[in-house]
Amino acid sequence: MVISKKVFLGLFVVAFLLRIGLAISTYHSDIGSFAMAGKYIVGEGKVLGFFDAVTTRGTKGELKLFGDQIVFNYQPLAYLIPSAIYLPFRPIIINTASQLVNTNWTALHQKSIYWPLLIYKLPMILADLAIVLLLPKLFEDKKKKILAQILWLFNPIAIYVSSMMGQVDIIIALFLLLALINLKNKRNYKAVVWVALSALIKPAGLILIPIVAINEFHKKNNWFDLIKTAFLGCLVYGLGVASYIWSPAYRYFSLFAEQIGKSTFAGIAVASGTVIPWFFIAFIFGLFLFWKKKINIETIFGLSLITSLVFTHFHPQWLVWIMPWMIYESIRKEEIVLYLGMIAAWLGIVFSFDSTLHIDMFLARGMVTATTFSGNLISEITMLSRAYLVAITGYKFIEKKEN
Repeated sequence: MVISKKVFLGLFVVAFLLRIGLAISTYHSDIGSFAMAGKYIVGEGKVLGFFDAVTTRGTKGELKLFGDQIVFNYQPLAYLIPSAIYLPFRPIIINTASQLVNTNWTALHQKSIYWPLLIYKLPMILADLAIVLLLPKLFEDKKKKILAQILWLFNPIAIYVSSMMGQVDIIIALFLLLALINLKNKRNYKAVVWVALSALIKPAGLILIPIVAINEFHKKNNWFDLIKTAFLGCLVYGLGVASYIWSPAYRYFSLFAEQIGKSTFAGIAVASGTVIPWFFIAFIFGLFLFWKKKINIETIFGLSLITSLVFTHFHPQWLVWIMPWMIYESIRKEEIVLYLGMIAAWLGIVFSFDSTLHIDMFLARGMVTATTFSGNLISEITMLSRAYLVAITGYKFIEKKEN
């Protein structure tokens, strides 16, 4: 049964108001880096120099952070895109950005809501809502289109990332969705551009460039098409990096950030100090299956992303990258239990982190109390949740390909 436009509009309004309410009533310290980047880019015009604006040189020439310890350790678009949305609010950005730095927040804001937070989270909320509008493009059936939109409107991971944390991972999810839509329509050149742009926020998307290139190769079995597609993706990413490669702070804190290597921590120890990462094993296995046309482009697209996460102690917001794909797969295969299971697993994981990532995000708590969830039961739930994600990954590898 297809719901009426009035009912859908009502659900949209409820979901929208929920996001606004959470945006002004929750705080996480990560928003401070986007606020300060906005201040330097929008307020001071340091579009190319904002990476170095928070550093100085020590007596021996080493890079040192200023007193507030803000560091820009993401790729350039992570700060440029939010700053573009901040432009109409320049006076507010100039006057309030420094207050959102974690070292200042507790002392300045002992209240239940803080309206400027809505401005700083606005780019992420807009990306969140854009996904609602774009998800139907993955389906032809009207019922499936609406179901996908409703699942996203009330997706707790999307709401958490966009409206509570205010993290750019939701923009990555938007770009990857645009890539998936173009892949489904055999527009591989457009898809690889969106993949490269997502990597200019966080470089996880780089692993998708060879997949898109192989997909183009499959059209005519033309090696030149494969090379052109891969080159285009690398070119877009390279141009973004080249704009900031001269910056010592960018090279030190962002270009080779520690988070990049997290996916390769877990593996098979074959000798002392030598480990074969599970991520590389799963990724190459999936790449080979796709090359031999044993799995389709939609499957390998999502599997590559999820394998970069499940074999590591990933941050709660990273799982949002694959949620549009998971909604698509769950509806397409009529296995909503997969989607619901992933939400349940995520809830089991997020509460295993320190309280600043869940309960103590709410301003009503005054950012003073520290609520922790610990004990054997929580540990077991967390391990079960992470095991579920690994099991789902394995299941998606071996399920029968659709004709």
